[in-house]
Amino acid sequence: MTIQSEEKNPHYKNNNTNDTSKTDLIPVTKGVHRDIRSILTDICTILYAIIFGTLFGFFMNKGTIFVAPTIRKQMLFQRFAMLKMFLAAVGASMMSAALLVLCRRNLYEKILNGYIEHNSRRGVLHYLLGGTLIGLGMVFHNLLEALAIVYSLFTCLGGILDTYFYYAFVHERISQEKFLASSLVLRRLCDVLPIPSTVCHVIVGLIFLGIAIGLEFAVPWKSDLNPDLLSKGTVNPDDATGHFLGLAAWPPSACGAGVGLLQLFFMYFPKKSLRASSAFTVFAAQVCRIKIIGQAIPSLNSFTYGLKNYVALLFALGAIGGSAISAGLSKTIPLGPENGTNILNSILGGFILLLGARCAGGCTSGQGISGTTHLLIGSFITTASIFGGGIIFAFSYSLSNSEWLFQNL
Repeated sequence: MTIQSEEKNPHYKNNNTNDTSKTDLIPVTKGVHRDIRSILTDICTILYAIIFGTLFGFFMNKGTIFVAPTIRKQMLFQRFAMLKMFLAAVGASMMSAALLVLCRRNLYEKILNGYIEHNSRRGVLHYLLGGTLIGLGMVFHNLLEALAIVYSLFTCLGGILDTYFYYAFVHERISQEKFLASSLVLRRLCDVLPIPSTVCHVIVGLIFLGIAIGLEFAVPWKSDLNPDLLSKGTVNPDDATGHFLGLAAWPPSACGAGVGLLQLFFMYFPKKSLRASSAFTVFAAQVCRIKIIGQAIPSLNSFTYGLKNYVALLFALGAIGGSAISAGLSKTIPLGPENGTNILNSILGGFILLLGARCAGGCTSGQGISGTTHLLIGSFITTASIFGGGIIFAFSYSLSNSEWLFQNL
């Protein structure tokens, strides 16, 4: 297929329109094929984001960590569903990374380098402060960042308000020059030990999975469930809609393993690391399409356009849908007061939590699961700070208030 070009042909007007002897012939077949291939790739990326987001939301709902006492009592070591799910997710994610390294090393290294580049301007203080704020925010309003998207409108509002605050007043002030790849926070556990990355992934992954499974035997998952949740649903497959799909809850370690397995598909197909909190940034950035706002918050403009940004938003929408499907099948749609806090605490908690996520460069999924999966020292620091901050705040608050007040913070 060819088209005629009138450029560089000053005598075109005097030529017969059927005479192409003096025209440049430009092949466009390759361009057409490239456009079709690009469109199909974009469609697949959109579908992957929605499908994986749906599965993510489904697993998170079945893990029951949206119920208020689950997170707070985890920080007090009175319940262990959250810890089981997190350890299983990281363990399965590490096994997924090991498999990808064996099969597609170049692809994994590309994803890893992109993740390191994303965090190359953050130092130890960013991870310590950010992780601590995430832990405090989780206890304050009871939800992980990913679940805030699904379950709390007011928490989302707090997160969006924080996004504007962070990029307008904080981002430029705390951003540093790029750290060298040899800096501690950008180094990997396998480089420090040192052992091959695949071996490190397998060993650490098995340790995490082993602890999660051990906790399931030590603290049976059904004993960790909130009684109010069971009053709405059931854990008996024979009484549930859709058999096991309609159960009010699944073993947290199984749900965590499902989330960790998603890491493999997320890295292989969209070629990205699993993360959730960036959806808040992309959503908030859409107001930057208004020129005056874009000029006022220039550091937010890069999140406004492009499919790579929209993937985060589509993933979040898929998570909402997946959780809704799970709650609908089990008849445990969380409308009761036991599943959240008051409006002020929800907004403030979301604000604090997202401020921490932006400082640390990721949330419990972005840094806690994906960063730890990549064996980055900075992500281990963030994860320790998340749990450390949450535990300190939970114990401090519970010592100064009655249990009833703590549960209804």
